[in-house]
Amino acid sequence: MSEYFAILKQMKKTLLHKGFTLIELLVVIAIIALLTAIVTSNFAKSKAKSRDAKRVSDVAQIQLALALYFDRCNDYPPALDITSKSANCNGGAGELDLPLSTYISVIPKDPINSGQSTYTYRVSPTTPVGVSATDYVIRARLEGTSSVLADDIDASTFTLQCDDTSSNYYYCARPN
Repeated sequence: MSEYFAILKQMKKTLLHKGFTLIELLVVIAIIALLTAIVTSNFAKSKAKSRDAKRVSDVAQIQLALALYFDRCNDYPPALDITSKSANCNGGAGELDLPLSTYISVIPKDPINSGQSTYTYRVSPTTPVGVSATDYVIRARLEGTSSVLADDIDASTFTLQCDDTSSNYYYCARPN
């Protein structure tokens, strides 16, 4: 029986002295923090690319609505607003009084600033009142460089800056 108590005493002594030192715990915490930082930075870049893809998709959606509007009215609306109506599609000679909302229910909003639209729209500034506006530019500001920037407009058009710089990445589109 005394052997039994001796074994228990030895096990208790062994268990009390097992554990991690402070240095070992700090090394593990440092490794976890480093891995978390790497994963978080990659995740932030992915989210920015996702928001940029949404912006490009929004521009394509607006272009489709404008193309449908132009097909019916032979004119583009003066502003990127669902209540906008062109001068040439205002109920005269059998035409309907068509607002842009006939073709798009809501103008898309920026994924980050959901309260405001970051899509800038300009029709040809040389178009006199009552004459069809047959050209436009839509601009979206992207968060980073992207392969779609190789296919967009890269010049100042209708007073809109469309050139890409190291701090501003503008995606600009015209009628297809």
